[in-house]
Amino acid sequence: MHNCFSIKWVLITSIVFLSFNACSEETIVYSEIENPNYTINTLTLPLDKNKVFQINPTLGGNGKFFFGDVKGSENLFSLFSLTLFSGSLPPTALFDLLADSIQVDSALVYMQTGDSLNSTSNLSLYSILATEDSIFSEDSTSYYSLDNYIDFENNATLLHQIPLVNIEPDSTGYDTLDFLFKDDNLELLKEFYFDTFTYPARTLMLKNDEPLDELFTIESDESSRQPRMRVWYKATVNDTTTIDTSILFFGDKGLSIFLPPIVEEEDKNYVTLNSGSGLQSVLRYDLDIINELERNSIVKNANLVLNIESSNLEEGDEFYVVVAALSDSVENWDFTTFLSEDESLSDSVYVSDQNFIISRKVEDGKIEIPIQAFIQSYKNDVINNHGLMLYSGPVNSPFDKIRFDTESVEVLYVKP
Repeated sequence: MHNCFSIKWVLITSIVFLSFNACSEETIVYSEIENPNYTINTLTLPLDKNKVFQINPTLGGNGKFFFGDVKGSENLFSLFSLTLFSGSLPPTALFDLLADSIQVDSALVYMQTGDSLNSTSNLSLYSILATEDSIFSEDSTSYYSLDNYIDFENNATLLHQIPLVNIEPDSTGYDTLDFLFKDDNLELLKEFYFDTFTYPARTLMLKNDEPLDELFTIESDESSRQPRMRVWYKATVNDTTTIDTSILFFGDKGLSIFLPPIVEEEDKNYVTLNSGSGLQSVLRYDLDIINELERNSIVKNANLVLNIESSNLEEGDEFYVVVAALSDSVENWDFTTFLSEDESLSDSVYVSDQNFIISRKVEDGKIEIPIQAFIQSYKNDVINNHGLMLYSGPVNSPFDKIRFDTESVEVLYVKP
């Protein structure tokens, strides 16, 4: 089952609507509260229903390729493709480099990292041997869906490898990882990557050959420091003219494949969030009491406060929670997962109501989300109470996992 929106789309819409809500939040106007014509009141909204559900996770759009074992997750390999045509004018296709009139001298596939590392592992670069032109999706390819795709590891040929030693960012904040192709391994690159008629997918795989006990990242195609390939060659124009030049190919798309954290039974009893395993949560509060308020009552303050029950966050880690109103009702309040073959257990794709979406950072062991705009919109018949969906923000590490306790919501309102 695929997600309703691609990660890129979710990121763009989240930014837009988070900004909107940040600007439109209503603060307490104490002059109104002190007005003798108004009455200050408080009420408690009890939790009516809650559930945890699992969607198909993806790492596309994070700006990083991930390697190593971290927080119970094992990064298996990363996939990326390069553009078919160079960025130079006139554009040169990969297969053009195999023409008789062109002599390729060398090629350099390079990428950048902002991490330091000194290990005994090598980073290996493979070409995936596939006859299809598109063999993975940034939106839907994950560990859980690998059976739907080519067996990447068993349909790959090794092109080159470099040692992961003495990697240290310079004054720019980055170090460069270079795969230089000359002589024999240049012939491998020409045969198994430049020949896009035989292997049209243009997909490369990066994999460390020995375990890494720490997280190591490389800038992905989503970064301005995306993987690139420069090719130096001589082109014969005529009997008397030869051009000695180079061209550059850019990262096209990519993602990392990793074994996510195990979904535990305890996760289903809390508000559990982890983008790596696709865990999200829904809370629905009883708003019947809001219907009983006088028509012109104004909700001045209402915060959804959830305390951390457990997490794998380390010192310095930041975690953002996105809360969005649901646009449709929840049919099944038990745990559901996209992995289930039973359709009654797989209704785990929910759509947010764009009238309310907001994000806040976890601080001091809790998350505090202002939801007065949601309650006021419900009071004004702008929005329905299908529940609030909570998920890990797109800027979070996919390996970070948090469980929150459920709480009631205290509401401060003013009525004439």
